[in-house]
Amino acid sequence: MNSRLDLSAPIGNRILAALNPTSYQHLLSHTERVTLSLGKVIYQPGQEVHHVYFPETAVFSMLCTMANGDTVEVGPVGREGMVGLNIFFGRSVTPTEIVLQVGGTALKIDAQLLRNALLDEKSLISHSLLRYTQMLLAMTSQSSACNKLHSIEEQLSRWLLTMHDYVGEELLLTHDLIAQTLGVRRAGISVHAKKFKDAGLIDYRRAHIRVLNRHGLEEITCECYRLIRDEYDRLYADLAKYSMA
Repeated sequence: MNSRLDLSAPIGNRILAALNPTSYQHLLSHTERVTLSLGKVIYQPGQEVHHVYFPETAVFSMLCTMANGDTVEVGPVGREGMVGLNIFFGRSVTPTEIVLQVGGTALKIDAQLLRNALLDEKSLISHSLLRYTQMLLAMTSQSSACNKLHSIEEQLSRWLLTMHDYVGEELLLTHDLIAQTLGVRRAGISVHAKKFKDAGLIDYRRAHIRVLNRHGLEEITCECYRLIRDEYDRLYADLAKYSMA
């Protein structure tokens, strides 16, 4: 379902919410709010980007796919960011697959309209996207180290905590999708998910995962979760300053 953006209503994406509606009236008046379902593929690698997405309640996953079909998540994109960031760097083709990790709403904008808004070097949206890019690079670097150096148990707890930050206690996720995201075998996810369930940390059934004991997950996870969370917090603080400028 698509609908034109109501400029009088709150905007759920941090980057667009920081914009002055008067200064960006043309861009925002051509923005659609779309509802996207879990597992939907937004871009394929090498695909030309005609529209970009600013998530509100939806969470996207940037996936790197190997020649044999194996995948691993480069990073998630939620309400703090934008999907189609290559447009910001002057490229029209995406290098990664983008999949809906959590279904929900996002704000959809024509890529050329965004390019036009970025032409002004003093544009607030340019500053916001640059700051978001800095956070994204830090987050993906930390995630890459985590995937290489830490156990599946630590990675899974980190990832569940991140999704909990985005969505809340109830997560619509399958073990297959989690395994695809972390780049591990489904069996490994199932083993550790059962371990978490038996310990009373989570409950799950039919693609529904519920976090029962967040503190318990925080005790299991590695230092990467806190480092990445701190990057998000600094980004949110900076975007808040932009909106008041």
